[in-house]
Amino acid sequence: MGFAEKLKKDAAEIVSKAAGLDEKEVLGFLETPPEEIEADLAFPCFVLAKNLKKDPKTIAKELEVRILPKGMVAEIKAEGPYLNFYFDWKKLSDRVLKNVLKERERYGSGKKRKESVLIEHTSANPDGPLHIGHFRNTVIGDSLARIFLFSGYKVKTEFFCNDTGKQIGIAVMEYMRNPEKGKKKPDWWVLDLYVKGNQELEKQTDKQKELEKIMMGFEKGNKSIRKLYRLISNSCLKGQKETLKRIGVHIDEYVHESSFFGKKMDSLIEKIKTLSDSRTEGKRIWLDLRGFGIEREFTLTRSDGTTLYPLRDLAYHLEKLKKADTNLNVIGTDQKFYFRQLISALKLLVPEKVKNYHVIFYEFLLLPEGSMSTRRGKFVSLDELLDKATEEARKIVEKKMPDYSEALKKRISKAVGIGGLKYAMVKVSPEKTYSFGIGDVLKFEGNTAPYIQYTYARASSIMRKSGAKEAGFNGKFLEYPHEIRLVKKIMEFPEVVESACKDFRPHYIANYAYQLATVFNEFYQNIPVLNPVNKDLRNGLGEKGKKKSEQVKKARLALVEAARITIKNALTLLGIDVLEKM
Repeated sequence: MGFAEKLKKDAAEIVSKAAGLDEKEVLGFLETPPEEIEADLAFPCFVLAKNLKKDPKTIAKELEVRILPKGMVAEIKAEGPYLNFYFDWKKLSDRVLKNVLKERERYGSGKKRKESVLIEHTSANPDGPLHIGHFRNTVIGDSLARIFLFSGYKVKTEFFCNDTGKQIGIAVMEYMRNPEKGKKKPDWWVLDLYVKGNQELEKQTDKQKELEKIMMGFEKGNKSIRKLYRLISNSCLKGQKETLKRIGVHIDEYVHESSFFGKKMDSLIEKIKTLSDSRTEGKRIWLDLRGFGIEREFTLTRSDGTTLYPLRDLAYHLEKLKKADTNLNVIGTDQKFYFRQLISALKLLVPEKVKNYHVIFYEFLLLPEGSMSTRRGKFVSLDELLDKATEEARKIVEKKMPDYSEALKKRISKAVGIGGLKYAMVKVSPEKTYSFGIGDVLKFEGNTAPYIQYTYARASSIMRKSGAKEAGFNGKFLEYPHEIRLVKKIMEFPEVVESACKDFRPHYIANYAYQLATVFNEFYQNIPVLNPVNKDLRNGLGEKGKKKSEQVKKARLALVEAARITIKNALTLLGIDVLEKM
């Protein structure tokens, strides 16, 4: 339990005893007052007015008299219809900072749990390079994995590879016509095959029959055709993995759709046939999902008996639901109806397991380049996007940091370019779309990764210049509003992580990181850290004044270090690199 949560619990306990309410109920009513109100927490007495048949202002006054401060609650005041709580920040600041400096990279993390979580994300078709749509999926999925792991869960990530579909068949057909590999990155080579294969299909009507023959051969287990399918899909996956490595994303297991042919598929078909909602027409099998309010048939096999993707996807889901206590799947919002069908089918097959299956839908980003179509070869690839962002970041670095070494310039350009893009993918709620441009995400001001990264570097610079050790400080010397506001913001981090984990929303972390960076920079602009001589600590105060000045400096340096640690932890959960110098 973080400090923020503990303080709320203390306040709730005080109110519940005095007002005769359940403690959990009071927790739900406690509010954080607006910035213009100095109080730390507030309890709205409106909620008691009906039962007590009294004016909320009167209730607040009566509670103020009956309640005594406890723990870190230093003062309780009635202000209008609210009962306001004021914490003892001299004691609290000291405890918060010492906890952060003790925990360091584990600050904000949860205790180890027995529960396991499996997260499927990215799962791009192996018919070409990853594009901007896949990128948002990847960043959200990777962030969720990091957040769950940080929160103490056992986490595994998976990528479901559709290596049996029509797209691979088209690429195989073209490869059989022109088996030259060339020197391109393997996923780009596969894209060339796919695009040229589509062009051949449009030019020659007999090519459709050839494609159907290839697909049937794969379904029936033709060894030479299956070998070609593996060659194409594995080549594409190799290239996609190179791109994922470039953005710092590791996926634990790649599950191939082709692995579900044979006995697994036969067993599932027999199980489906026993369902009361199952329907057959010759060799065609489908599920009647009208009981779930779905009018469209959920078709699983064709009239010739060959299987369709939904059946193989069902087989995969049945397997992965066994692997973990909780399953998450990150998928584009365009798949909402399909997943409504899929989840309904899973409810018929494994109703208990589906309760802990959650789909995180995300909207695609709006780009000035226009719509993406892999079929035509016109899309914004992630490789090109990363190149462009790194190139633009390098221009900024050359302008802002001309005297840095070549190695440092390259390191900063990469961190800023890739970090800026990743932050743009995750900074708003997944279900929201927004306009996206490279120039905007690389700015060193506003709600961007470079702004937060630069703030971290600024804090690191202060610590380097100080040459200070963190031991021996006392938080009671932090008493100015900018100092306390920064302590408060640092204190919120564990609660933000917990909420992001519970709600499957990485953008909570991004929003928090930006807020923390903003509060830190306001502190930096208003509070001298390395030379803390202000109106209360002038040279004329003698030895006593100098001693206090040194104590204030130590406390402020501890505050800077705590902020630095927290910013790094937040950005790490988003998969964004920090730099000690920028």
